[in-house]
Amino acid sequence: MSRENIPQNKPEFNGNQPPVESPELSTAKNPSQWFAQKQGIFCGIAIGMLLTLVGTRLISSESSVSAEATAPVTVAQTPAKSVTVAEAVTTSVNRTLKATGSVDALEMISVLSQASGLQIEQVLVDEGDVVSRGQLLVKLDNALLQAQLVQAQAEMAQAEARLAELRAGSRAEEIGVARERVSSISADVERAKSELDLARKRVQRNQGLEAQGAIARDRLDEILNEERIQKSNLDQAQARLREAKEELAERQAGPRPEVITQAEAQLARAKGQVQLVSEQLKQTRVLAPVSGKIASRDARVGNVTSNSQNLFNIIENGRLELRLEVPETQLPEIRPGQTVEISSDVDRNLQLTGKVREIDPVVDETSRKATIKVDLPGVSSLQPGMFLRGTIVTSATTGLSIPFKAILPQSDGSAIVYRVLSDGTVEAQSVEVGELMPNEQVEIKNGLQAGDRLVIKGKEYLSPGDRVDIIQ
Repeated sequence: MSRENIPQNKPEFNGNQPPVESPELSTAKNPSQWFAQKQGIFCGIAIGMLLTLVGTRLISSESSVSAEATAPVTVAQTPAKSVTVAEAVTTSVNRTLKATGSVDALEMISVLSQASGLQIEQVLVDEGDVVSRGQLLVKLDNALLQAQLVQAQAEMAQAEARLAELRAGSRAEEIGVARERVSSISADVERAKSELDLARKRVQRNQGLEAQGAIARDRLDEILNEERIQKSNLDQAQARLREAKEELAERQAGPRPEVITQAEAQLARAKGQVQLVSEQLKQTRVLAPVSGKIASRDARVGNVTSNSQNLFNIIENGRLELRLEVPETQLPEIRPGQTVEISSDVDRNLQLTGKVREIDPVVDETSRKATIKVDLPGVSSLQPGMFLRGTIVTSATTGLSIPFKAILPQSDGSAIVYRVLSDGTVEAQSVEVGELMPNEQVEIKNGLQAGDRLVIKGKEYLSPGDRVDIIQ
């Protein structure tokens, strides 16, 4: 048969021309599907070759030409896809426990007014202010106490002068006056005695005359009355003399000890009153008991203070803590000193590290949870009442880690990665994901070995069996 009789319905290929690939071939997803599609093509080529050989009986050279025309079509491989890879490495993996809780003050100090019934005159701080111990916070009206202090100080001065006078004793001039008074009254006594003697003699004489009837009874009664007056005058003069002598003796001997003691007691009472009013005046200046941050302010100008009225709450030294709620079943995994990674749902930039300080010994009967107290660093953005998340590092082990970007989550909740094989193709590998780690790494509990190469960039466009070209 001549060359013109060779069927012309199959295209002719040469080494420089790429083969035509069917749509089905280009969309094949794995090697088995690709091989099934190629079987039909191979069978058609074989039947054509048989019919050509039987019908034409060409010479050897012509048979060679026919065989060349009907040779199997060579199918080109799918182009490799460019990807970046990373290796699974052995690393230290921290086992963690996750919990949530609220920020609270480590020590919240209440500031009250010790003075009761005084009006607030001035408030010098506000919420959020940082104060030092002893700093003035509030001034109270102290006009009444100032007047009481002046009065108490005057009484104290008077008591001091009295006591000083008693301790110094009598002066020489006072003793001389007392001695002159004794002399004067002594003379009065002597004169009273003389007049009494004279009156008594007159009584004796007139009693005889009255018995003889020389004078009337009335006249005798007058003389008797005069005697009684002189007797009374003498008694009074003698009493004055005794008082004058006692005064002179006191002047000469000085004050009695009991008098000095009484004066000392009066001075002590006056001093106590001055001290009391002075302390009350100090209480009109409300000072910060500790250094820290003002968490709340209830003091208002014009309010009248009482012993039970809270003026401020101060966070001592500004120290805050995070109180995490942890189920009692997980308490054996926690101990003081463990590291806690802290984050916020509201502020994504908030990333802190704290330490477990204390585990509350009491478990809540309703929730069956215990409170874990975590020391927080001094960060201005933290406020009491904030909701935070804490991840407690319970232990550290050796494990396998890969970049988080290598993970392809599946709809059923599982995860796969694409592992690069030695022949340059990839396979899908199911993995069990563990702890999230720093630097965008993730722990792999099962499914990989150290040194496995995994696709990072380009994994979304791969199928099992695809060839890849690794970009360094």
